[in-house]
Amino acid sequence: MQTAKTATRVNVAPSSTEGHFIEKANQVINLDNVNETFQVKGSSKLVTKNHTTLEIKEDCLITCQVVHDPFTNTFNKSRD
Repeated sequence: MQTAKTATRVNVAPSSTEGHFIEKANQVINLDNVNETFQVKGSSKLVTKNHTTLEIKEDCLITCQVVHDPFTNTFNKSRD
């Protein structure tokens, strides 16, 4: 588990081609590298190039979206 003080921004979707960045949080904790799950402490902002910007007013948990592929009957990370 890695903890980062967010002086500027932290990418909470490292496998994304565009990145999803948390800005202005008190603390961002990487809970799981494989599933890209992060705990965000304090109010913050989620900024992305290919999605809308989201104001976050309290502590939250952010994880990568997983989708079901009916042809292979498996769950896979969502892709940009």
